[in-house]
Amino acid sequence: MMKKSLGYTLLPLLAAIALFSCGTNTPLVPGDNESILSFGSDQSLEIVTWNLRTFPLDQASIQTIAQIIPQMRADIIAFQEIMDSSAFHELANLIPNYSAHIYNATSSYRLAYLYDTRVVRVNDVYTIYEGQTNPFPRAPYVLDFDFQGRNFKVINNHLKAYGDNYIDESDPWDEECRRRLACQMLDQYIVENLPNDNVIVVGDMNDQIAEPEEYNVFRVFLDKPEEYRFADMHIALAPTYNNVSYPPYVSHIDHILVTNELFDALDNANSVCRVIRVDEFMGSWQNYFNQISDHRPLGVKLFF
Repeated sequence: MMKKSLGYTLLPLLAAIALFSCGTNTPLVPGDNESILSFGSDQSLEIVTWNLRTFPLDQASIQTIAQIIPQMRADIIAFQEIMDSSAFHELANLIPNYSAHIYNATSSYRLAYLYDTRVVRVNDVYTIYEGQTNPFPRAPYVLDFDFQGRNFKVINNHLKAYGDNYIDESDPWDEECRRRLACQMLDQYIVENLPNDNVIVVGDMNDQIAEPEEYNVFRVFLDKPEEYRFADMHIALAPTYNNVSYPPYVSHIDHILVTNELFDALDNANSVCRVIRVDEFMGSWQNYFNQISDHRPLGVKLFF
């Protein structure tokens, strides 16, 4: 699926060659490069967002992902594009100490969570704005949980894809209009329902945050710097093939947004937000694309 790009030319061409190359999908055997996946620690809270591109691509991909996730050591992973709920539960059963939640608000492209039961206590899981398919083709999926004595809310999203870098105010079904409205409604929900909570908004947002104001769908968040911060803003401001979440077009369209209750944690010298280079772990982008996804996972690690 083609996403919005920054207009790079050479890298997309190189990536396209890899994307459409053929390959045999075989389970990955972890090797000496396991440290590439290492992200979490015992002292921090890690939340990862990962679009798994119509999961599962095949049976081998389930086995491969089941080997990768424990090495990330993430406390919570929010997924998008889960097509087969049974396969997702099969994945969860293969990973020691992790449990799954998946919603069936849609018959495909579901949202889901995996979480480490040793450190995360889930209080509730629910959708918001269900049935409002103009802004939300997939209803946002909220995970209410406790970690080290603190309560948090994660809101997992998969916003409308495509667009033309133009907000057509005359067309309510314009892709940018729909994403902008989704962001406005997320802001409204947080203000009205979670005004003092530790909130992390994650997901495949299908748009970039460092864009001109006239077609930036995230203005509702960017215009309130005292209330919201994108943990991945540094990536958006200096995107490269190696640091973005959607490298086929050197495009960074997966995001992690935090509310001001988490600013101190985000500012901790040990906290970090970055993509996890599963493609490098697997030896090449072609291997990763053929077996798992066209998105890299993006994670935030927070120290308190």
